[in-house]
This record gives sequence, C-alpha cells and structure tokens, in this order.
Amino acid sequence: MQTVPDYPGHTFAGSPVPLPREPVARVRLPSGDTVWLVTGYEEVRTALTHPLLSRQVGADDPQVGSAGVIGGARGGVRTLQSDGAAHGAVRRLAARPFTPRRVARLRERIQGITDGLLDTMERSGSPADLVSSFAYPLPITVICELFAVPEGDRARFGVWSDRIVTLLGISEQEVADARDALQGYLHELVTARRAEPGDDVVSGWLTADENGDRLTDDEVVRLSQTVIIGGYETTVNSISAGMWRLFQHPEQLAAVRADPGLLRGTVEEILRYQPQGLFFLIMVARGDLELGGVTIREGDGVMPLPNAANRDAARFADPARFDIHRPPGGHVAFGHGAHACLGSALARIELEVALGTLLGRFPGLRPAVADLDELAWRGDRLVCGLREL
Repeated sequence: MQTVPDYPGHTFAGSPVPLPREPVARVRLPSGDTVWLVTGYEEVRTALTHPLLSRQVGADDPQVGSAGVIGGARGGVRTLQSDGAAHGAVRRLAARPFTPRRVARLRERIQGITDGLLDTMERSGSPADLVSSFAYPLPITVICELFAVPEGDRARFGVWSDRIVTLLGISEQEVADARDALQGYLHELVTARRAEPGDDVVSGWLTADENGDRLTDDEVVRLSQTVIIGGYETTVNSISAGMWRLFQHPEQLAAVRADPGLLRGTVEEILRYQPQGLFFLIMVARGDLELGGVTIREGDGVMPLPNAANRDAARFADPARFDIHRPPGGHVAFGHGAHACLGSALARIELEVALGTLLGRFPGLRPAVADLDELAWRGDRLVCGLREL
C-alpha cells in the first residue's frame, strides 16, 4: 500500500497516511464533498495533462485548491491556472523574460547573494540558524531583485507571503489583508514599470508581445503574485529541509561533499523525497473520462497528489528510501505538462547554488543538536518547514 510521505509538524507526522490500494479512488474530504484521489505516478501525470480535466470551476472565482491562496481571478484575467488556449497564450508571454541569457545572469547573482548571506552567517559565529540567516532571506532577495523592488520594501514581501500561506493562529481577515496589500503594491509596481520600463521581469512581461497579444496590467500582477507565493516558502523549505535530510544520512552528505558532481542528483532527490507541504489541486471533469481503470463522470472533482506519485514504487525503486545516487529527474514536484511550474529552472538553480556553496564553504558543517528528530516544525501553514536548524 502506498502512503502519503511524512509531513513533519502536521497532525499525521510520524505516521504516514495510508492511501487506497487503487491509483484512483473515491474519497471524502473534511468538507463532506467527494473527489477522485489520484496517487499513481502515471495516473497523476495523465490527470495533470488531460484535456477534459479543468482547473477552472466558475467565472467569478475559478481557482481551486492551492491556487486559492492567491485569490480568484475576475473580469476575464488570464492566469497560469487557465485552461486551453488562454493558458497557452499567457504561458508563452510569461516565459518571454526568462531567456537563457537572463537565467545565466541569475545564477551569477544568486551566487553573489548566497556568498553575502554566508559571510554574515559566518561573522555571527556558531551556532547559526540556517533557516533565519540563510534559507529565508535567499529566495525573497532573489525574487525582489527579479522585480527590481527597492531594498526598503523587501521585508514586507516576506511578511505578506508568510501570512498568505498561514493556516493557524491568524484570522481570515489578516490573510485577506496581506493578500490585498501585496496586490496593491504590485499594482503600483506595474504602473511604475509601464511608465518607465527597466531590465526586470515585470518590465519584460509588460513589453512581451506574441503576434499582437500582450499581457494586461492585471495579468502581470497575477503572474507576479504567483511567482512570489509559489517561489518563496517552497524554496526556503527545500534548502532547510534538504540539509536536514542530508544530516540524517551522513554517508550521503559525505559523498556529495567529496563529489560536487552529485549535487544535481541531490537536488532532484530532495525535490522528489521531501514534501513541500499541503498544497493541493482540485480539478473538475468537463466530460466523462477513464483514468486508472475507473470512469470519472462529468462534474466530478479530481485531486492529483504529486507527493504520493513521487513515492510510487511502479516508477521509483525503493521509493521510501532517500538516495542521492538515484538517477535524477522524473518526479512531479513541479507538476507536469503545460502547467508545470514556470519557475522550476530558477528553483533548481537556487537549490544547487545554496547547497553547493554551503557544503563547499563549511566542510565541517554539522547540526548543533544531538537528535534531529526533536527539531520543531511549523504545522500552521501550507508549506512544511523547520522553525530553525
């Protein structure tokens, strides 16, 4: 029987939730609604690309599942969660600023940011908290530089993002206020870039042209918000939880320290093995279809679970074992198909630079606690993460 991988800090930590034996099975949600839960690797990939499975459920608030943290799109605004031709158009325009030249420059800048943060961490002396001094500031700094956000405004981005993905200990109004504040700031940023474009991603989106098709200001705001929410805390926790996993497997930590050529495989195994959190996606069948040996009827909800697919023994040998020597790739941590994460290349670069530099610069790096399992995890948000390391 497959299981949902451990999410330390959440209610089922230490006791993985058993999944149905079938790769597609009917389940009841806490809300009382029923959906088809998709856990098999091939079935998840098929669901994520099936033309009859839609990510939109209505004109007023089409976003469901994890996309709901960003807020619904209205007034015909195209988003990366749109279907069909609308999604294809916005995806092509959204990818325009991420040219090979820009990505190459990003690696150089990420390296510079990483070196600066580690300088500061080293000056602070031992022990140092990897989460607050490195894992958190790195991705938010990278995102803010992508958008050319003034340094004085950057701290607010972290606060807004943190509140938007928080589940407990915060009111719905506080979450809504954070989302509104972020959107308001982004609208001002887009207006400023429209008047005076620069060499940043927002300007690139505003000037992108596909046979006369251009992104509206509202669409650029939505894209910006998606990148911030989707690329911030997930990267934070891939860095910190990735190091936590390596510390748990000292022989593999020693191997990647000795051979930097293993770094790419290490990053891919962290992405496959380490669940990002409780992000999920509910899709809606726009017609009858067959999936995993069952018939899904028009109007049924379908929930693909990439975290379970990444532990499917039919695709990954001994999937519950963390192994940096595993052939890299093949996981669906970034989704699959036309809707795969737009920022996956950037996330991989950040992880490679962060982990590679950390291990290379501090060959004696070790945890300051005797028992790694006693570290505290945040169970109050959509993204799983250590409180400190």
